[in-house]
Amino acid sequence: METLGFVIGIAHIAAVIALLNGVFTTFGQAKIAAQAIESIGRQPEAADSIRSTMFVGLAMAETSGIYGLLIAIIMLFANPLVTILLNYMG
Repeated sequence: METLGFVIGIAHIAAVIALLNGVFTTFGQAKIAAQAIESIGRQPEAADSIRSTMFVGLAMAETSGIYGLLIAIIMLFANPLVTILLNYMG
């Protein structure tokens, strides 16, 4: 059973690392928005094109954060390694 505790502990560490993705996603989205605002300030006639590109970039960055959250939830509540270990142990 000591091995099971080790696997669960490592899964918790992996979940924390996956959730750190959300912190970095926030900084990425802030950079996307800041660059878009700066670009619109320099070229107001291209605002529509810049805005649409910004929204695509924000959606992609947000998707990365959601994937990190999904991985963390899987590691905490539906960890396949625990099931494999329990089947192996008997």
